[in-house]
Amino acid sequence: MNKAPWYQPYAGWMRVTKQEYDLVQGEGTMESLRRFRWVVCLMVPLHLVMGFLLGRYRAPADHPELQAWAATVGPAHWSAALLAAIGGVAAHYVLRHARASATAIALQILVSVGYIYLGAYLSIADLVANAGAGLSSFMLICIMFGVLSLMRPAISVPLFLGTYLVFAYLLRHAPIPPQHNNSLNIVAFFCPLLALVASLMVWSQFAKAVKLRRQLSRSNQALVAQQRELAFLADHDTLTGLYNRREFMRQAQQELNRAVRAGVPTHCVMVDLDFFKKVNDLHGHPVGDAMLQHVAAVLLRGVRSTDTVARLGGEEFIVLLPDTARQGACDVAEKLRLLLRSSPLVYLGVELPMTASMGVSGTTPGQKASVGAIYAAADRALYVAKQLGRDQVQYASPEASELAAPSD
Repeated sequence: MNKAPWYQPYAGWMRVTKQEYDLVQGEGTMESLRRFRWVVCLMVPLHLVMGFLLGRYRAPADHPELQAWAATVGPAHWSAALLAAIGGVAAHYVLRHARASATAIALQILVSVGYIYLGAYLSIADLVANAGAGLSSFMLICIMFGVLSLMRPAISVPLFLGTYLVFAYLLRHAPIPPQHNNSLNIVAFFCPLLALVASLMVWSQFAKAVKLRRQLSRSNQALVAQQRELAFLADHDTLTGLYNRREFMRQAQQELNRAVRAGVPTHCVMVDLDFFKKVNDLHGHPVGDAMLQHVAAVLLRGVRSTDTVARLGGEEFIVLLPDTARQGACDVAEKLRLLLRSSPLVYLGVELPMTASMGVSGTTPGQKASVGAIYAAADRALYVAKQLGRDQVQYASPEASELAAPSD
């Protein structure tokens, strides 16, 4: 049996890490540009002040090198202020008009490189003249962008490595006393190294935070979807998507209460499929379920948007008809009966005809009745329709003993 190469686990880890970082880099870039946009508000005035002060600086007569230093560093600050302002405007534009893209990443890298090399230039000028902050400018800017600019290792490692190589080259060719070269080279090496370490740490924490936030968001979305599903199942039939018995009874009672106050009639139609048991016995329960779903769709198609259709259970359905008198309710029931008769279920290319018996009951204008009374009367009417041969509509009024004042 061949053993896997020793490097395979590491290669797998690097591949997974790269995929995760690919998903995070865009958000990191946009966050970096947002940070830079705020930093620009501080750095532009600072560069302007430095440029103004160095422009007015007059070195002592016995130190002409200081005047040359001011003449070199001052224009660099003016240029930095201009370029930082341009970079800030570009960052603002990208943040407003674009999502994370190659342009945004390029702008992030360009701003970081530009500022780091500005620090290198200022430090070399300070070292040559033995003035200013020396290597501090380079160190501070390196570390600042190591923390400020959220860069994945694939970007930060070559960036800071290149920074060290360029700065070391500049030190080697700058007119600096040779006795300082060793110490300067050591510091020049550790500046980008510290910045790289800071960058890797900040990026790792940011990537973990983004991953955790996304996992939390997905969990919250799944929880909300589950809550919606549970709320739907609480008052809907899972097979047909219609209201269930409990929700229908609640809505029907509310409608009856409203009908009493408005002085209008309300009726309901009970629908029972004929010989439905034979469908399950001959064709199987999947066909029976498909027929129930088909009936639900036909009933919804045949009523008004203000009517309510529900499944009571098994092959029984019920339709609530607000503001509908007896004759109108019987007409609707007859329409639904004919519609079901003319709409056979087509299952795997086979037509399965169906018929239904209907029982109708309801209240007259201003009549007080409970939903139980209407339901019982419609059930009696449905029984009569079954006894008289099925596939027909029958009506029954609630009996006086069944009438009751509706609850508020």
